[in-house]
Amino acid sequence: MRVFVTGATGFIGSAIVQELIRAGHQVLGLARSDASAKSLAAAGAQVHRGDLEDLDSLSNGAAASDGVIHTGFIHDFSKFKEVCEVDRRAIDALGSALADSERPLIVTSGIGLLQGRPAIEDDNVPASNPNPRVASEEAAASVAARGVRISVVRLPPSVHGDGDHGFVPILISMAREKGVSAYIGEGLNRWPAVHRLDAAHLFRLALEKALRSEKLLKSSEDA
Repeated sequence: MRVFVTGATGFIGSAIVQELIRAGHQVLGLARSDASAKSLAAAGAQVHRGDLEDLDSLSNGAAASDGVIHTGFIHDFSKFKEVCEVDRRAIDALGSALADSERPLIVTSGIGLLQGRPAIEDDNVPASNPNPRVASEEAAASVAARGVRISVVRLPPSVHGDGDHGFVPILISMAREKGVSAYIGEGLNRWPAVHRLDAAHLFRLALEKALRSEKLLKSSEDA
């Protein structure tokens, strides 16, 4: 299958590209720079030039593929609400290109939108949630209502692995510097995490499950 991947050279997206290629899929990766294009080509993927604000490039990439994995996101937290709206429009463009086709769209979100209680896969993010990141799931629900085959992968606050510069490496660095790993209170806090390679595996399984469902549906219609 030919899979269009946004964020294909990112921390998680690059792992997804390798996971898909190893599983025998062809990958069409979104690249907004020459450096990204070179990296994708070296990884064995095809290059599709564009960015998350170029809605035509997103639509064309989705239209040329059997399914889409959307991991791209503009990590500019100085204008977080604005970039969340960029993601909303990007998901809408991707979904519009897949409408009435049964081809799957896998959207990335976070379990941080469901704080305060244990969550399961059937939980929806409340409309009253003040976090601007809810725009991604609202967009996914909107395109799903138009008949697009949607899955949402909610990642934990920490996705770690080689090349990680986020929360876990900061804690490790502090512990090494101070000689102790400290916590406040009784240590009852739980911080969910996942390795980037495990996350990549999950994205592939979500895609392949949707593709298998599509094939079964077509077989049933042809019978």
